[in-house]
Amino acid sequence: MRLNSTSWSKVLKFVYLMCIMAFVFDVLMVNIDGSWGSFIKLSPFALLVILFLIYRGKPQFIYDSDGEVLNFTASEPNLKFLGKYFVTHTEFPKRKLASYKIRSYPFRRKLTVYINSKDGSPKKQKISISYLRRREVRDLKRSLDRVLVTNRQNQ
Repeated sequence: MRLNSTSWSKVLKFVYLMCIMAFVFDVLMVNIDGSWGSFIKLSPFALLVILFLIYRGKPQFIYDSDGEVLNFTASEPNLKFLGKYFVTHTEFPKRKLASYKIRSYPFRRKLTVYINSKDGSPKKQKISISYLRRREVRDLKRSLDRVLVTNRQNQ
């Protein structure tokens, strides 16, 4: 099964552009003398919007369970150039999936995947799924449950 939520990246590109324009507008207004000096500053609002978007997590989530490997990729396509923090990729064999949890916070959702390692202890991998719709989260749960049932039957 494949899940691909890339629709938010175009909307967020526009939001980031508007926030940058607000910063530039504020810088220009501070440096120009005149009646605009007491104008409401937009920079704090733009900064809050950007911090909120970063808190929500990465908007692009790709899940692929076809074949023998589970692939989870979460990324922020508009901020990839800033470093590895904005791209998360996890790939492992289906037989190593131990369990998973989906936790909901205010305005945020996280998938925690527990992977069996060679030393016997489960490793934890956290992936942001805040921008998935309810139907997509339900499909993701169903797919991961099928993998867990198959793993229990094969043991």
